[in-house]
Amino acid sequence: MEKVAKETYIFSCQEIEQALPLCDYIPIIEYVHKRHADHQIYEPDLLHANVAEGEFHLKTGGIRFSTEEYYGVKINGGFFKNRTNYHLPNILGIIYICDARNGYPLAIMDSTVISRYRTGAATAVAAKYLAPKTQIHLGVFGYGTQAEIQIRSLAYVCDLQEIRISGRNPDKARLLIEKLQTEYPFPIYWDTPENTARNSNILVTTTPSRHYYIDKNWIVPGTFIAAIGADSPGKQELSPELVASSVIVADIKKQVCQVGESQHALRESLISPDDIYAELGEIVSGRKKRPEPGKTILYDSTGTALQDIGVGIHLYHLLKQKHSIKFKLFN
Repeated sequence: MEKVAKETYIFSCQEIEQALPLCDYIPIIEYVHKRHADHQIYEPDLLHANVAEGEFHLKTGGIRFSTEEYYGVKINGGFFKNRTNYHLPNILGIIYICDARNGYPLAIMDSTVISRYRTGAATAVAAKYLAPKTQIHLGVFGYGTQAEIQIRSLAYVCDLQEIRISGRNPDKARLLIEKLQTEYPFPIYWDTPENTARNSNILVTTTPSRHYYIDKNWIVPGTFIAAIGADSPGKQELSPELVASSVIVADIKKQVCQVGESQHALRESLISPDDIYAELGEIVSGRKKRPEPGKTILYDSTGTALQDIGVGIHLYHLLKQKHSIKFKLFN
């Protein structure tokens, strides 16, 4: 009889943050999307629910390797008044990973750091393959934790020359600018939304907006746009006309049609699902070529459990040998 794991591990936010730096997420996420393109996964899915003060996302999926298989679930709550009201992170949740061959629970871990870092790492992977191969003028919409992670992630793969940060509250934006300016040599400053869009060849949007604030006519042809904020029904940062005029690369095609920026252009019949050019895994694996220079490329990022589980599997193998918090659920 084959020997299987009979212990379940718990990994805290602090352990995860200490064990795996942001730069190490990038190759993991790249590999996960390649596994997706190679059909070595169990199809990801999602469920979204609104509650009085926030929302919950439940994302599932699995990854197959030659001798091992894993399945997992991430449950995240998004409560955007948490920092003000409770001194808690705005995003809270857990990731559960099991052996997909027999269902045994292998690990339960905090999801907050993983969610932040894997989202930034996925943008870095997309930019590595899709962004202009020139000096980068980066525009970022939003000034929260995810905006900071996006900047740090892109700094690993792009030749950043300057950063414009835009948002409704210039004072909050300047706090992020002051923090980053001590670490990076290039200029970082606040600007208006239109100026930010017109003067950037990479744009990243990270807000929970429910009405678009970036117009098609602001975008210079050839710009790479990473749309991060739209990850549930109704969220929107880009005009539907801008989405429809772009070459769309999805993290997961099914998801972007439901909850990504593409949902609005689809609803207005400006595009069909067949107009989505590729999934990120198809680009990474070489199944689809990079669109020709001069095309505006939209990376529609909704986040997938495959990313969470890929990182979770890596952490499971990294931490279980030196980890003391474990228990047996079954005799």
